[in-house]
Amino acid sequence: MRNIKIFIPGFKYPSISITGSYCALMCDYCKGRYLSGMKKVHTPKELYDLVKNLVKSGVKGVLISGGFNSDGVLPIEPYIPTIRDIKKDFGIIISIHAGLISKSLATELRASGVDVVDYEFVVDDYVIKNVMHLNSKSYEDFLKSYEVLVKHGPSYIIPHILIGANYGKIETEFKAIEILRDYKPPVTVFLVLKPTENTPMANVRVVVDEVIEVFRYARRKIVSEIALGCMRPLEMKYTLDFTLCELGLVNRIVNPLRKLAERFQSEVIETCCSLPSELIKSL
Repeated sequence: MRNIKIFIPGFKYPSISITGSYCALMCDYCKGRYLSGMKKVHTPKELYDLVKNLVKSGVKGVLISGGFNSDGVLPIEPYIPTIRDIKKDFGIIISIHAGLISKSLATELRASGVDVVDYEFVVDDYVIKNVMHLNSKSYEDFLKSYEVLVKHGPSYIIPHILIGANYGKIETEFKAIEILRDYKPPVTVFLVLKPTENTPMANVRVVVDEVIEVFRYARRKIVSEIALGCMRPLEMKYTLDFTLCELGLVNRIVNPLRKLAERFQSEVIETCCSLPSELIKSL
């Protein structure tokens, strides 16, 4: 029986938006709606006070995220001294959902004590310009930013690949896998486009069999752990989740159906699925 790690982030590893509900990009698959499910702060002091209270309630770590500015950057720089204080005072694990990033900011994140950077690895210029609305950027900018993080950023840089971001079309996901193969990330997280109300992609559906082919390819090319992340259509949990686990195409899965957890010999971990094994063992 396959052993699958099941991740339930929720209560013990909450997500925090440092931009409240605001995002300048308003990507076609989100339109800022995913920020609504995060805890929200607007100042460094609010972040510190929130984390202080969360620690009292037993959290193991936090994911600091938010909306990106028009250049695809998370405006996190004013929060870095506070992040350093949070790490020093509370010792929890800190993940950052970073966008495009400079060498100096990557270095600051490392010095502040950030443990993990979750990075959207996008290699499709159409998606970058027409879905994410970053008209002045290209896939080379996303690759350069990833390389900067790997060389100068925190210890763990975890790439995330959104399958079907090009209005359900699957093609450049294979190119992303090919590129990442040479970098050997400790975990690679795959997400699947989820039709979301009041967005231009509300009626877009990704074909399950095509998604499975992406995972087959990733399993052949990527030697480290592969995760099926939290973003995927609910109906796929009845088909995709079970198939990927049965075929051994994933090592990790987030918020699966209870039946899957009962079927597979599973370890349940209450953190983000992007945490490397070394950090999980330290909890």
